[in-house]
Amino acid sequence: MKETTHDSFWKKHTDKVGVAGSLFAALCCLGFPALLSMLSAIGLGFFINDAVLLPLLVVFLIVTLGGLYLGVRHHGSWLAFVVGLISAASVFIFIFVAFNKLLAGIGIAGLIAASVLNVWLRMRGEMVAARFRK
Repeated sequence: MKETTHDSFWKKHTDKVGVAGSLFAALCCLGFPALLSMLSAIGLGFFINDAVLLPLLVVFLIVTLGGLYLGVRHHGSWLAFVVGLISAASVFIFIFVAFNKLLAGIGIAGLIAASVLNVWLRMRGEMVAARFRK
């Protein structure tokens, strides 16, 4: 069965969409001044409420982990998923349980690193497969 372009897009980019959404929600929770100012200026100040941000962050962290899992199914390496899982847990814990901006920032950096690692592993697997097809 051949993958459609729509299926292929989501399988390749779900982790990146999740990281972008998680970054947005986490920066709002951490009170990043530039983002809060922009949201207020365009009339989206209601996003600055933790009652909105908590479920938004949880959903995007789950989307990120789902995308990383799809990457595992593609390239077979669990490294990016494990880094993403630890980072997602640390972002959630250090924003909503034991507030610490520095450790939450490190968790956000870990999510970005996991997504970049996932892309690299996918590309490496595709290059190896292309060499064997020649």
